[in-house]
Amino acid sequence: MTVLLAQFTYETKLNKIRIEHQVDKAQAKLNAEAGLQYALSILKVYREAWNKLEDNTSLQNTISKSDIEAIATQPFMIPIPTTGEMSALQKNAIAEFEDESFIQGTLSVSLKSITGFLNPNTLRVIKPINQNANSSSQSSSSQQGSGQSLKPHEFMEKTFIEMLEKTFREEIENSETFALHYSNLDPRLLVKELKYYVSGENDYDEPEKADIQRTYQNEGIEAKHAAFETTDELYSLAGWDDEIVNLIKDRISIHNVSVINVNEITLNQLKVLFPEMSDVALEEFFKYRDGDEESGITATPFKTEKDFKALLTGRIGAIDASEYDKRIKEFADADIVIGTGGKLFKLESIGTYGNSTYKLTAFIDLPIKPQSPSTNSQGQTGSLNQGSNNGQVNNQGTNQTTQGQQQQNEESKYYLLRPRVVEIRTY
Repeated sequence: MTVLLAQFTYETKLNKIRIEHQVDKAQAKLNAEAGLQYALSILKVYREAWNKLEDNTSLQNTISKSDIEAIATQPFMIPIPTTGEMSALQKNAIAEFEDESFIQGTLSVSLKSITGFLNPNTLRVIKPINQNANSSSQSSSSQQGSGQSLKPHEFMEKTFIEMLEKTFREEIENSETFALHYSNLDPRLLVKELKYYVSGENDYDEPEKADIQRTYQNEGIEAKHAAFETTDELYSLAGWDDEIVNLIKDRISIHNVSVINVNEITLNQLKVLFPEMSDVALEEFFKYRDGDEESGITATPFKTEKDFKALLTGRIGAIDASEYDKRIKEFADADIVIGTGGKLFKLESIGTYGNSTYKLTAFIDLPIKPQSPSTNSQGQTGSLNQGSNNGQVNNQGTNQTTQGQQQQNEESKYYLLRPRVVEIRTY
């Protein structure tokens, strides 16, 4: 009887611990999910502020999108920490907030903007419908003749290769094991495989295609030939070892980072964006933006996209205004625009209660509102028709059209839509 009672007591206490652990875990999960709702609410306010700045450009001289981003990404936690420097009114306000809050336990929320635009999905090659061989060869020869202009997917390909080369070089210097296994790894071929994987099977047509197909056949793997949906799909690449994926997984985003933040653009990204910039112009650019203690130059972050253009085309004269407009339009056509604030954010929300911890990582995107089609086509057609009878009138019409396109590029407004969760992970 004593043994039976002891066993019954043991099982009862064990079940009690299990139930308490489940309750603690459920509360920790609720705390983390509350952090997600908090972040969505903050980004709704961020969106309203962004769109307000787009409507009233004069406000951008007072506050920039970088400023409102800095406010939105301030860390938040419950219980709110207090210091001895706080006044009694502040402490009472914090205590009142915590009393009215339904959060039991602790909550930590970290929100940061993903500013890089290294997205493997942007490597996707899509051939135009009804594209014939002649037009394809003419486009290729024209591009080779210019030597400077890159298509958006080619721009991203070059940037990916540079990122991998730098990452591998640093890892080889710091790790003997990595150097032993991956010293002969070709970053260019890895990026070509990425390009093959996300592009349509009939759209990708490059010399490396046969070798890549042979690798997949030998491994018994079928390429997706579609865009990535999660970063975990990188492990499906036949030519990418898990160690390589783990090395660069946190440096890329499979979501649409369609705004290049000029306040955080790097040297390599700027060189790829504008290849014609000289080393002197690049140095002057970063001295102006980031400041230089030796020269006594104060950092001057860009408040608007016009400030960025004015610096490149005017102050340092790194690029001609017409070439700038042409280059920016190429990327705008690929849904990549210049900006001073982010639109894709990474959230880390950690909820704890008792001995349980629940971590939630989410990617929240604020899509750019699609713009209506241009209405310049009628005016352009009319100018060309009039010019068909008079060469001088034709030239005037062309000049007016060019000026109209430049004016349209300068006046383009990018409004954000409501925030939405595009990927979520729990731990």
